[in-house]
Amino acid sequence: MTTRTADTRLRELGAYVVQLTQPIHIAIRGKVITHPSLLDQVREAATPGRAGQQVRSTNPPDSRPPVRLDPLDVLAEIEVDVAGWKQRLRLPSPDREVDWFAAVLRALVGVWPNLPPDRQEWLYLDVESWWSMAARAAGWRQDDLRRIQ
Repeated sequence: MTTRTADTRLRELGAYVVQLTQPIHIAIRGKVITHPSLLDQVREAATPGRAGQQVRSTNPPDSRPPVRLDPLDVLAEIEVDVAGWKQRLRLPSPDREVDWFAAVLRALVGVWPNLPPDRQEWLYLDVESWWSMAARAAGWRQDDLRRIQ
C-alpha cells in the first residue's frame, strides 16, 4: 500500500462509492443543485437514444474530458467488475428491491478493512478506476468531484 494510511484509504474508498451510488449535491451561488449518482448518470447516458449526450452541462464549453468514453462500455465494465468482486469475496446477494450494484459497492466498503493488504489495494484501485471512468463518461471533471467529497 502507498504511504497513505489504511484509514485514509478507507475514507477515500467510501467517498468514491458515495458518489457512485448516491445523489451528488453542489452549492453554486447559494443554490444547491442535485445531480443523480455517477452510476445513474452513466446509465442514463447509456440509454438508447441518449448515447453521446452530455448528462450535465454546467462546465464551460471549452471544458471537456480528455477522452470521451462510451457510457455503455463504461457501465458494462463497472458492472462486470463489481459482480466479479461480489463473487470473489462471496458476498451475500442484496435484496431484490434495491439497486444491486449500489448495494454490492457499499458492501465492498464494509468488508475492505477485513481484507489482506494486497486485496485492499486491489479493491481500492478498482473502485477508484470505476469512479474515474464513470466521472469521465458522465462529463464530470475529477477535480470538481474530489472537491465535494
